[in-house]
Amino acid sequence: MRRSVRLGGMVAIGMMLLGATTLGALRLDDPVPGFAARRGEVASVTRDEATVEEGHRIEAVTVRSTSGVTVPMLVKRPLADSAAPLVLILGGHATGRDAARLIPDTRGRVVVALSYPYTGPHRMKGLEILKWAPDIRQALHDTPPAIQLALDWLLQQPWVNAREVHGVGASLGTPFMTVAAALDPRITHVWSVHGAGRTRDLLAHNAQESMPALFAPLAGTLADVIVGGPYLTPEKWVQRVAPRPYTMLNATEDERLPRPAIEALYAAASEPKAIVWFPGKHVQPNRPEIVRALVTTVLTRMEKDTGRMTTADD
Repeated sequence: MRRSVRLGGMVAIGMMLLGATTLGALRLDDPVPGFAARRGEVASVTRDEATVEEGHRIEAVTVRSTSGVTVPMLVKRPLADSAAPLVLILGGHATGRDAARLIPDTRGRVVVALSYPYTGPHRMKGLEILKWAPDIRQALHDTPPAIQLALDWLLQQPWVNAREVHGVGASLGTPFMTVAAALDPRITHVWSVHGAGRTRDLLAHNAQESMPALFAPLAGTLADVIVGGPYLTPEKWVQRVAPRPYTMLNATEDERLPRPAIEALYAAASEPKAIVWFPGKHVQPNRPEIVRALVTTVLTRMEKDTGRMTTADD
């Protein structure tokens, strides 16, 4: 089913791009003013009743902006109400805010995982993607401001230490967390977990699963333009993260990310930066051994790097 969905999606994207009305809408304007407008201000907050699990307080929260952007998140934090460092996670679209549940022990940190601001279906058949493509594109462009909106609320909470904010982009989350950090100095350290640059190349690489390799580069280019990849590809933003640290954790056998795309993102980043290679394949929720190893590594490195971090207030 997954292959048929991807193939149908690529074909539909090509049809859309070739249509005159679609071409008229694809302008490469400066996205920053649009990001600011979509961020807006916190208009309302909905909080579910908190539960206690595994020695942590877990609470589902939804923040809504005056612009209409909605950010669902899951907060997992120590039982004590004292201020703790914040770890803000944006992972794959399928996992969303439930990524916080993949971390059994937060090691005294407040861990918050976000869902993407997209409410449409995640699985579509063939040309059905035509109906949802505008919503997908809008959701992708709303994601960096959604991260900032989440911070607007989180950093007002007494149990968050605003001087230590780790932004973790895992897989699909890397470009959006990088853009958000480039725009928002409140994020004091950025972590790219199994992430890469060159969104066009990534889309082309993954398109080979559902079509002949000969057509994959064209499909990648078409998809990249439709979803606004030229705006969001992280190597165009990552330099703005400095002088805050940028750390990449990548897999030597990653079947989703071609090595040149990973290296392009690292090359574009300014010091201080680091890249750490681990054996294995791409991180996925159905590969718990990879998830556990990465979580352990990130939290351990956070503990070591805390004293050396450059914060927005220093």
